[in-house]
Amino acid sequence: MKLFVLASFVCCFGRLAQAQLRQVGGKDVSVRQYPFVAAIAYERQLNIGNGAIITPSWIITSASAVSTLPDGSYDVALGTSDFYSVANWYQVQQIFRHPEFVGWDYNIALIQIRGRIVFSDTIQPITIGSSFPDAIEATMLSYGKNEHETTHLRSATYTLISDNVDCVRLLDEYRAKEVIWQQHGFCLIPPPGTEQGQWFNDAGAPLVTNGQLYAVFAFAEHEGGTNEGSVATRVASFAGWIQTTMFKNS
Repeated sequence: MKLFVLASFVCCFGRLAQAQLRQVGGKDVSVRQYPFVAAIAYERQLNIGNGAIITPSWIITSASAVSTLPDGSYDVALGTSDFYSVANWYQVQQIFRHPEFVGWDYNIALIQIRGRIVFSDTIQPITIGSSFPDAIEATMLSYGKNEHETTHLRSATYTLISDNVDCVRLLDEYRAKEVIWQQHGFCLIPPPGTEQGQWFNDAGAPLVTNGQLYAVFAFAEHEGGTNEGSVATRVASFAGWIQTTMFKNS
């Protein structure tokens, strides 16, 4: 049965309290390697998504990662390699979801932090990649339970492709294909011979290459399924909305 990120969260919120497999096929990494990564939490207790620091006041994520709860219910943990270790916690002041987000396309959001983020060796912003590659190798970063039962920051390598023919061929749902046709997203392809997959609370996981942010994880058509249709939001496609939103609300 095909599951979408938002539907899974709404229908199955209670199971978040239980261990969920996430970032299947990844490996543990240190936050010092990726100091821009943010863990998005529900009342500091439950990790429900991910994001990337882009300024001292703003974190970018997917709209599906923060679509179901009041803005004040969310907190953000920074500067930690493990969700349950010591972290720098910040309250969410407001969340701006793309006004055209309805569950599949336009799956992007900005989190405004209360106050300003204090930068350090383990907390740094990342720049947004401005190019529009048809294919690029990227590292996806996400916190949370996984097949090894850890809550460590985890990375996995993917090739992101946006070619209409090759990418759409991997997808089943018309609404998923539409994200690609609109040039708003990438398909995620794992390295040959590997098994990787994602869960709904991988939403917002940054995908980076050469020190720049190119995408945030949006959804998997088959939640937890390996090597199947998954889509990430192409951040550069929303550069205008990002700049306008931050300027108007600074």
